[in-house]
Amino acid sequence: MHSLHALPALLLSILVSGCATTHRDHLASASVDETLKLLAERHNVCGVALAVIRNRSLESIRFASGCTPATTPGPDSIFQAASLSKPVFAYAVMRLAAQGKLDLDAPVMDYLPQGYRHRSNPLQAEPSELVTDARLRAVTARMVLNHTSGLPNWFSGRLSVHSTPGTKWNYSGEAYVLLQRAVETITKQTLDQFARSEVFKPLAMAHSDYTWNDEIARRLLPGAKANGAPRATFDLRTPVAAFSLYTSAADYGKFMAALLGDSAAIAQVTASPVTVDARLGLSWGLGWGIERAVDDSYIWQWGNNPGYRAFAIASVRSGDGFVMLTNSENGLELAKPLAEKILPGDHKLFHSTLLGWDPLNLICNAVRICL
Repeated sequence: MHSLHALPALLLSILVSGCATTHRDHLASASVDETLKLLAERHNVCGVALAVIRNRSLESIRFASGCTPATTPGPDSIFQAASLSKPVFAYAVMRLAAQGKLDLDAPVMDYLPQGYRHRSNPLQAEPSELVTDARLRAVTARMVLNHTSGLPNWFSGRLSVHSTPGTKWNYSGEAYVLLQRAVETITKQTLDQFARSEVFKPLAMAHSDYTWNDEIARRLLPGAKANGAPRATFDLRTPVAAFSLYTSAADYGKFMAALLGDSAAIAQVTASPVTVDARLGLSWGLGWGIERAVDDSYIWQWGNNPGYRAFAIASVRSGDGFVMLTNSENGLELAKPLAEKILPGDHKLFHSTLLGWDPLNLICNAVRICL
């Protein structure tokens, strides 16, 4: 029998369950535009831009605002894409490998004869120190892209390899920076220059860059907390492969359509994934998470920067998918219902802990104390 102390929580659970059912029923009959608007309003998402891909082609760009006064984004509005930076970098690295300039299975350190200097803060050149862990020599570009490098996600102290490279999946932004330094050494270009030449210009992504500039400043939607209040954010003036991409929904939609339409590239992404959660059929390929279904596979990635959330998913079989960019820390609340609308089915990735939960958001949404 429930105690009196547990009664409020029980009532809340019943109320939330009932509301969720009503909301699901309402969304089931709504159009994509109506769904986007309803979700933005329900979750205080001030600006959301959605690019829908059908049959490997960019079909449409849709927008909504859930705040008053409305700050509805437009076709050229720019967001911080956060970790959606990683798949773009991975695609550029695969192009470099196809040109014979980089071997995905050679040690990354082969391309860094001067060694690798780890930065305590990836956005600042100093303080930094030369990494001396000998196990770093076993890390390959493939291990970086599928997150089996053995490096931690981020580390501000003396960097070392935490597990034997190639043996265990562990999400790592640090590893992407390591590979970024190798690419910059090979090409003699900074990351932003390399990405422009290999990805942005060829795909006509005119509103994308790995570093802040005046053009981005004019089009950037300011970040917001979970309640819609402004969130102070950093101008990302140092290019970082793991999280510094600025882009529009239209641009990222072009990128996804190009990737899905490149049979060789998509085969390389999905060829030999490493297991993340066997129970849910989740694994990781080159730059993308992979969800296995009975008759299909889906590539996906989320993004989480202060003031911004993003999500992208696509079917390998049909070439359908979407990218969602938001300027809200509640933005990932839209990912599951949009996936159910655009790519119908039970997507197991939403049952995993990978997307995580944010205690600050939980407090903000529950008791309206937004730090």
